[in-house]
Amino acid sequence: MTLEEQCRLSYYKKIADISTHKNVCLVQHVENNRIFVKKEQEIYCREVYEYLKDCNNPHVPKIFECIEADGKLIIIEEYIQGESLAMHLEESGVYTPEEVCRFMITICDVLEQLHQLPQPVIHRDLKPENILIQENGYLKIIDFNTAKQYEKGRESDTVIIGTRKYAAPEQFGFRQSDARTDIYAMGVMMNYLLTKKYPDESLYISQKHGKISISHIINRCIEFSPDSRYQTVMELRKDLQIVLSKITKDDQPKVLPRKKGLWELPLLPPGFRTGTSWKMLLGGISYLLILWMGISMEFTNSEGSAITGFYLWANRLTFLAWVLLTIAFYANYFNLQRHLPLMKRKYLRWAGYFLWPSLFLFVLVFILVLIGG
Repeated sequence: MTLEEQCRLSYYKKIADISTHKNVCLVQHVENNRIFVKKEQEIYCREVYEYLKDCNNPHVPKIFECIEADGKLIIIEEYIQGESLAMHLEESGVYTPEEVCRFMITICDVLEQLHQLPQPVIHRDLKPENILIQENGYLKIIDFNTAKQYEKGRESDTVIIGTRKYAAPEQFGFRQSDARTDIYAMGVMMNYLLTKKYPDESLYISQKHGKISISHIINRCIEFSPDSRYQTVMELRKDLQIVLSKITKDDQPKVLPRKKGLWELPLLPPGFRTGTSWKMLLGGISYLLILWMGISMEFTNSEGSAITGFYLWANRLTFLAWVLLTIAFYANYFNLQRHLPLMKRKYLRWAGYFLWPSLFLFVLVFILVLIGG
């Protein structure tokens, strides 16, 4: 390490550990206060990181420093805020075929750039944990720690490395890893994102069979022999785009005859938006019953005396507001649930169904108390 490199590294101060056994931590630049990720690797391919430093691919973390010292490679790279596909899979369940196709097409775009270099770069550890989705929906491929450059003429990899379930047979010493090694991992990843199972446990079966389907793509990706797989990510992307176009075409809403009536107005309350006669009748009766209960209810104060006048009507209107707001919540009026915390997560939604009506009541009663002085 040169004196200049030591000086550059001195600007990055450690603030937190990410993975102690992998020597990965968060650092902060002392001048601009930006947060970065610092890695120290004992097994590495410096040429890969030197290329990533200059490639400027928006789906790959930007490398700012790449310095060798004491048999290690010290890397300072972009800190990415986001959730991995693996984390989202645990929280929200399996992905749809459309989502998986879009993810894989983006990954193909990145790998095309890496695989077509004069000396191709092979990632060798593609898996849901290494694919991040940022809050804006942007996808990032991370963890190039196991990446290597393809060396023409070599019969096998010098180091056996990768994640076992996603590793192609050639990564265990049968032959050298190449572009088809990453294609194998993509097939395993597609199967896992769609089923939460690995291909040796359960293979995904497409609902609609055809010459090209997701099942067909997965099976071809995970062939034991690299010669039987897709030979390039461009071939793989072409089939993914065909499947995606079929999915989006099949998902297009069918054009139904336009119904005539006031129920076309989106402002109408739950029960009247579908135009179904029995639902509108039941809804009308229910709203009349709620209105009658609201305007006829009697309330007493803490001393047991009946409340009259303005405060009586304030109590009645509070009750009506709570009931109508609760109906709007459970009916997802104007897609209300999408904007509320807890309702976006599959396994937390049940808590939201109890919490939000109670919170509505608390807020309305609090307002009522303020009005009553």
